[in-house]
Amino acid sequence: MNSFKILVAHLLVVIITGFFLHEELHSVMAGLWEFAIYCGFFTSLWLTSFIYSRKYFRQFYYFILLMIFFIKELFISNLKIVWYVITPDLQFTPAVLALPLTVKSDVEIALLANLITLTPGTLTLEISDDHKFLFFHIINVPNKDPEEAKRQIKEGFEKRILKMTR
Repeated sequence: MNSFKILVAHLLVVIITGFFLHEELHSVMAGLWEFAIYCGFFTSLWLTSFIYSRKYFRQFYYFILLMIFFIKELFISNLKIVWYVITPDLQFTPAVLALPLTVKSDVEIALLANLITLTPGTLTLEISDDHKFLFFHIINVPNKDPEEAKRQIKEGFEKRILKMTR
């Protein structure tokens, strides 16, 4: 209960000082002070989490890493699709593949399926009834090796989803 009172006190200080900073200081200085105050607030939350679990802070960190990885993959796959469009004589190797799943919960499977579908050039088709396989379509199998495509998804999206959720 003591740490809850400390958190409430920190929050009140952030609210009160943030209100007065906007009134009296220039906007740039106020922005810097607000940033410092918020950093202090989140640092105090992090330090008081010694009493509680740090699971949520780790999950947020891995969520940010997953989103950065997704944005990178989105950018690269968009460039690949543009390349496929501007080179009409390019030979594709499309395939429907069955990805064995390591993720188990419905949330993890749904997140993986959505990330695959949102990435251009791939589309999630179905999940097996026993939740052990995810079937997806890929527009061009890398190096004509279906196992390479599966490995990229497992080491990319699935590994990061597992870090975030477990």
